[in-house]
Amino acid sequence: MRTEFYSSLSQNFSQLLEDADDYNVTIKVGENQNTQEFHAHSTILRARSPYFKSALSNQWANKKKDGMILFTKPNISSPVFTLIIKYIYTGVLDLTNVSSSDILELLVASDELILEELFKHVQNYLIEKEAVWLNQNLVKVLLIVSKLASCKQLQDYCYESICTDPEPFFTSKEFTILDKDIFLELVKRDDLGIEEIDLWDHLIKWGVSQTPIIKQNDVKKFTDANFRDLKKTLDPFISHIRFYDISSKDFFYKVRPYRKILPLALFEDIMSFLMAEAEPQHKRLPARLSSYSDLSESKIIRRKHATILSDRIHYKDTSSKFSKRNKYKFQLLYRGSRDGYDINTFYSKVNGQGQAIAVIKLQNSEKIIGGFNASGWNWNYNYNYNYNRNANYSQDHFIFSFGENYEIKIGKFVSGTGLYYGYNCMLVFGDGDLTFNGGNGSCVQNSYDQPILDVNSFVAEEMEIFSVQQL
Repeated sequence: MRTEFYSSLSQNFSQLLEDADDYNVTIKVGENQNTQEFHAHSTILRARSPYFKSALSNQWANKKKDGMILFTKPNISSPVFTLIIKYIYTGVLDLTNVSSSDILELLVASDELILEELFKHVQNYLIEKEAVWLNQNLVKVLLIVSKLASCKQLQDYCYESICTDPEPFFTSKEFTILDKDIFLELVKRDDLGIEEIDLWDHLIKWGVSQTPIIKQNDVKKFTDANFRDLKKTLDPFISHIRFYDISSKDFFYKVRPYRKILPLALFEDIMSFLMAEAEPQHKRLPARLSSYSDLSESKIIRRKHATILSDRIHYKDTSSKFSKRNKYKFQLLYRGSRDGYDINTFYSKVNGQGQAIAVIKLQNSEKIIGGFNASGWNWNYNYNYNYNRNANYSQDHFIFSFGENYEIKIGKFVSGTGLYYGYNCMLVFGDGDLTFNGGNGSCVQNSYDQPILDVNSFVAEEMEIFSVQQL
């Protein structure tokens, strides 16, 4: 019978680290005023770390003083090396109350010291336990982990997070210092979930910041030298931009002013395609894949609207922190201008399709309103009109409105009628909180905790219904 006493072994080695007077290695970590010396035993270091096994061999020249082997590691901070030396001696790692930045530094240090077991654990820990911090610091993290060949898992996580929800990354303060190779890797990806014209805007912003000769952002004031240097900066990216997916209006106002950085033949080809619908002569890259299927058909919402709504559906609370953006498939079921506003046609399109989102574009306004039907429309044509029988009280229903800059206002179901199906109405959320039957509608707060409009009535320009399924 085999018995293992690892716990007591770990405790004894911990005492050896703290109290032994027979150490023969001194390791000085940190720099400037933040340095600290650690005492260790070469035998243990060599047994636990291939790095130290080589560093302490006779072939590696070591500084010695009075028989003591001296190491200097200014690139590792004292708090991080404290975690490392304890792990080396005891096999114990306690990340309680350790800052996210120090955990990332621990990952880099464990890679340098070839502590594979520790490296794998810390990489998984960052993804599983520190995802919120990672998503808030993607530029910083990618700049570091992109240099670590063995860190592919975390690299992939960062790229996938950016592709799922690019805006926080591209609008961060650190974006303009992003490494060219990292940015190029993103621009090449077919799954980067961003409108092509928005990607172009970010590319220009990054390119201008990376081109020292350019001292202003007004393209009308660019000199020929400015365009020449900007073209050199952005040349690797141009062939990966899906210019043919940009609208003629956006191309005219946002791309055409920078035509000097595009190859002339490409520019003429795009203009022919946009103005005369001529077949492209240059290779046309496929449109970027969206996690939100069929949004290309929508006349109302864009990817960012879908991202915000997906988080609200998944977490039931706009204040919730998320570890990774949730991907949902949005499939267009009904459009008023296409299918008409006949009530029977409406129910034939949306009945039995599962949970769904209704969105309404207000006339002469950028405002979008709507509601999430958590149970889906299930109107039975054989029912007689019966208010109570057709009422759905799910707490997961919500109504919402979007402003011009994607600001969302959520109305949470509190009491009364959550959702009502009726033979004379398309949308009835609550006891009048959102009512619509083609053309006109009303929003009078009753069943939800706040109104989504400042007025009680509205005129619609368009209405769409999407089924919503998590991928």
